[in-house]
Amino acid sequence: MYDSAGPSPTEVVISWIPYDARFRERALRHALEDAGGRLLYAYVDNLVNRDNDDGRPLDEYDLRTMAAVREDLNRYSLASVDWRQVRDKLVAGVHGPVS
Repeated sequence: MYDSAGPSPTEVVISWIPYDARFRERALRHALEDAGGRLLYAYVDNLVNRDNDDGRPLDEYDLRTMAAVREDLNRYSLASVDWRQVRDKLVAGVHGPVS
């Protein structure tokens, strides 16, 4: 399904958002509010595709980060991400492994 030369969209997001201190706290808050991942998806979509962080515009450094994320996603959209996996990774970072 995905080009073997690059990571899947889920892998792109999992390798970024749980480790980026600029966005991790807000992402975790959205993840904890919705077990299905819809709020987390909306938050990350706003970051990556709408250049805002919960309504705040991104600065130049953050905009470069989002451009890199879009490039890493290749031609795939954030809608193809398994948001439950991303949520589990975020929550596990705070609460330990998710069973």
